[in-house]
Amino acid sequence: MLLPTNRSILVLLFLVVAMGLGSCRTGKLAHGATAEKSEEKDTPMRRLDLPSDRMRAPEFPKEFAWVNSDRRLSLRDDLAGNVVVLDFWTYCCINCMHVLPDLEYIEHKYAGQPVVVIGVHSAKFDNESDPRNIETACARYDIAHPVIVDEGHRIWSTYGVRAWPTLVVLDPEGRVVGTLSGEGNRHALDAIVYTLLEEGRENGTLAASPPSIRRSGRVTASSGLAFPGKVLAESSGKFVFISDSNHDRVIVADPTGLVIAVAGSGRKGRSDGTFADAEFDNPQGLAYDSAENVLYVADTDNHLIRRLDLSTRLVETVAGTGEQVYDRAGGRVGRFQGLNSPWDLALIGDTLYIAMAGSHQLWVLDTKTFAVRAWAGSGYEDIQDGDGQHAALAQPSGFAYAGDWLYFADSEVSAVRKVNLKTREVMTLIGRGLFDFGDRDGKLSRALLQHPLGVAVHGDEILVADTYNHKIKRIHEAKGTVETIAGTGESLLASAREGELVLYEPGGISVAGDTLYIADTNHDRVIRYNLLNNAWSEFALRGLYAATETDVSLDHLPMQRVNVRPGAGLVLRLSADFADSIHLNTEAPIHYAFGSIGGIWNEIEGDVPPGKLPVTIRVPASALDSSREYLVELSLAYCTSDNRNLCVPTTLAWRLKPAENAQADSVTQLSGRIAPIRETISP
Repeated sequence: MLLPTNRSILVLLFLVVAMGLGSCRTGKLAHGATAEKSEEKDTPMRRLDLPSDRMRAPEFPKEFAWVNSDRRLSLRDDLAGNVVVLDFWTYCCINCMHVLPDLEYIEHKYAGQPVVVIGVHSAKFDNESDPRNIETACARYDIAHPVIVDEGHRIWSTYGVRAWPTLVVLDPEGRVVGTLSGEGNRHALDAIVYTLLEEGRENGTLAASPPSIRRSGRVTASSGLAFPGKVLAESSGKFVFISDSNHDRVIVADPTGLVIAVAGSGRKGRSDGTFADAEFDNPQGLAYDSAENVLYVADTDNHLIRRLDLSTRLVETVAGTGEQVYDRAGGRVGRFQGLNSPWDLALIGDTLYIAMAGSHQLWVLDTKTFAVRAWAGSGYEDIQDGDGQHAALAQPSGFAYAGDWLYFADSEVSAVRKVNLKTREVMTLIGRGLFDFGDRDGKLSRALLQHPLGVAVHGDEILVADTYNHKIKRIHEAKGTVETIAGTGESLLASAREGELVLYEPGGISVAGDTLYIADTNHDRVIRYNLLNNAWSEFALRGLYAATETDVSLDHLPMQRVNVRPGAGLVLRLSADFADSIHLNTEAPIHYAFGSIGGIWNEIEGDVPPGKLPVTIRVPASALDSSREYLVELSLAYCTSDNRNLCVPTTLAWRLKPAENAQADSVTQLSGRIAPIRETISP
């Protein structure tokens, strides 16, 4: 099914690179040759001598579904006159994730020019074939371009694609110029796009601009979390740590759900500093050192290991250069050693074990010397037991340990495996191959999982986040069996019967006593599950609210004077005025906040039931100072009338300065105008 058919077109190869490092294989196809990682900085472009004998690209099937787009697109009509980059991907694949920054680079560099990126999602796992899951993945990975759902790999076969990821580039006349497979090809792609634009200008074949395409929106969750990837309940029972991955921050809470601290400003980046100023990019794995009171974080998309000092509330980078590298040996110290998508961590003594998903290996970091090196796995993506670096792994993504064994979820081979801490011998409990997956309990020899991402230990049992089956499973290693303990296999909350726990691609799990904490990733929540009686509840966080994407600039926010009666408080009534084409999302939470500018923010904040406007805030006289200015925010979501799937979070803000006035009204009315945002995808 995945191999090219005799109807496939002949794809012309670029002159520079034909196959990049790190392609996910299909069937028995092998990896390609190595390509160096592209430089981040721009270099002067020179025109390439591209093949002139180009074949016309096959049209997209009209019946195929699209996500992240307000309509189906056609090469002949919508995309004529544009340089088109087709990205053949599947959302489980770490190599595909590594290509996304390159596509974003192209989209930003050529913004407003006739250059369009189209994702062609050719699923590996059954779970990835569902358009709803693909749309959720687009939100999780911040994908800004439209994606067509490649049913049955028909587009894949027609274009002769052989591996994930593969880029196919079309010229403005809709003809195939060539392909790039694997990752690390940014410079080659940039050069091709530049050359095709120059050609198009000379030939008069360019469109005036790229087509306007509206992407789908996603409502901010009331939990305050966005795609939490991992959770860690540390053994003393003092802390529960959560990777709030898509908010680019780490939450420190106590077991009651009270938020103690938040590390990360919410801005993507890799700056160290205070908890408030530090930056992360899709943090995942967590490991706590109780002796030092520090938390280690796998800052996945930054390719870094960060150290969070809970006493001083400072963030420090202890390993990684900030750039992805293809080193499969290591040996350097700390920030001189590059990493490749570290996904999970386990701290045993002075050794920090790293699930290096990007290189399909396990690495170790000495927390005393900060020396970093490869420890297990050859770097070749496969399932092969053996000693140390003779074994083959496939995107290890979750850790747990007990006794002399370190257990790990090997996601791309749908496996749970273990490695001996003394001998480095790798053994497989469940898992067979890159394309052997399913949902089958029973004997370990016959059991099947689907892309697991997390493991945990409870007594003599191994618990597994069977991610793409939306379940938690229990492995009885001594008995040689596996069984489902939580999750229905469905992902829609509306499908749950009373008392049922419905999960949606859970990514991480952690055990404290008899309590299992589950990062229910795509439901934007953490679940607390009792392993003795199967009772469960959401681990509600108190004092945490979603990081808003709205940048409220005080410099451009006009200051309003509000009259307050002497000795009286301030009553604010907040509302919104919606344009004709949009309406309030009645299912999304509404959050309000009031605080002094330059002082303690969030002096007064809270939520009101979805759909309830206006919102009344009562500010006591003791919280007002006529010498200070105050910021008021109202966060909500709106939907467009013509596309109910396009729901956009937004924040209204007012800058106020109180003034005493005996004639002041008892209530101050504040209202803001909300007009629709036309999100245009323009590479």
